[in-house]
Order: sequence, then structure tokens, then C-alpha cells
Amino acid sequence: MDLPVVLKTKYAFHALLWLGEPEVVLDIGSMDGADSKRFRTLLPKAEIVAFEGNPYNYRAMLEDAQIERQRIRVENRLVSDTVGKRSFFVERPLAGVGHFNRGTSSLTRRDQNGAATEEVCLEAVSVESFLSRDYPSASSAALWVDVEGHAHAVLQGLGSAAKRVKLMHVEVETTQMWPGQKVESEVLSLASSLGFVAVARGDHPIQRDVILVNRDWYADDRTRIHAVLRLASWQGPALSRIMAWSNIGR
Repeated sequence: MDLPVVLKTKYAFHALLWLGEPEVVLDIGSMDGADSKRFRTLLPKAEIVAFEGNPYNYRAMLEDAQIERQRIRVENRLVSDTVGKRSFFVERPLAGVGHFNRGTSSLTRRDQNGAATEEVCLEAVSVESFLSRDYPSASSAALWVDVEGHAHAVLQGLGSAAKRVKLMHVEVETTQMWPGQKVESEVLSLASSLGFVAVARGDHPIQRDVILVNRDWYADDRTRIHAVLRLASWQGPALSRIMAWSNIGR
């Protein structure tokens, strides 16, 4: 059966965050912390951790007063299926290049026109190891995963923590953009084996986002989950703002 399409999956994810109220949110591949800031407006009491491997982006995030004010924890570490040192390939714009996407760095090297590639060595954690060590008492978590071709590895690293993850927003590719990467069908198959249901996706034919919900939560709250998905598909931006406003003073 085809997945229901939500044109702007981020708004559907915002609505499900507000509905599910996870205790911890991991923003994996944060780039600039913008999504983490929005998560804070929706979840005033949650622990929010932004992982960013690009050291230049990471330093800019540390200098962002709003990130500090909103109690967002920033980590210059990778999230994958292994723990330990890993090579990470940072994309930097060449001199004279105009607009440049600062979120294209990856665990896999992919030289692009207008960019220079810099290899750095970073500490990698898995979701399981991180939650077990840093948030052992948290009963629920949510993941925002944007890791340039390595979503499958992040999900492989859930391990025993999968039962604590309530929902995920995951960027996937329907065809290989990075050599040897796992594509959407493989990511969804792994997610299903871990106990997740795909409830929505974006409409891009090659690189798009998928929303995955823990099967137990879906079974318990299916009606409300689909209700907020419908609202998000009709009035996503307005719904996100209303939910954020509802938290003022909480």
C-alpha cells in the first residue's frame, strides 16, 4: 500500500511531537539548529540534543545565543551504527562560490562542483549507546534524521532503544546518491523490523522525508495520529504555530 503523502512532512512531525510529548529529541544532522529551536517551542520541558558533524557548523551553533537560551545541547559527534572514531567528509565552498548548502557533509565522500572536501575524524555514537548512557531514565524519544545517505546506519544503531523511540522523521533516497548507500526501500524494511510504521512521506521522487511511528504507539493512538496528519497536510504551518503558542507559559 502506498504511503499517505504529506507535502510538508516537517509540519506533520511537529504535530506528532506535540501529540506524543517525547522526553528526549535527537536532531541528528542538525546543520544550524533551526529545527531544534522549533522543537523547543513545541516541547518546553524535553531534552533536545543537536548532533552536527561539520565542525564549522558546530562552532556557529555554539555562538548562537538563541540555542543556548533555549537549552539545546549541541554535540560535535556522529550518530551511526558503530561507536568509536570515524572519518567524516566536510564539504566547504570554494572561493567565489555563491549559494552553498552547508548540510551536504557526509560519512561518505562525494566530491561536488564548487566545493572542497575536508576529511576530519570524529567520535561516533549509536542512538542506543547515547540514550543508555546520557538519558537512561527517559521513557520516550523522537529522532529527526538528516544524515546524507546514512539513515539506514542510524536506524541500525537503535538496538534496544528502538522500543523507547516514539517517532522519527528520516530523510531517505529512492536511488543511490552516495556510493553504496541503502535506499528508501531498505530503510523502510529495517524500520518495519524494528517495530515502526511508515505513516507519511514527502512527494519528491528521489530525496524525500518519511515519518515513522512506533507500532505500539500507533496501535494505541491511531485515530489521533491520523487526525493530526490530516490537519498538517491541510494547514501545516498554521498548525505548527498554534501548537507552539499553546505551550507558552508551560
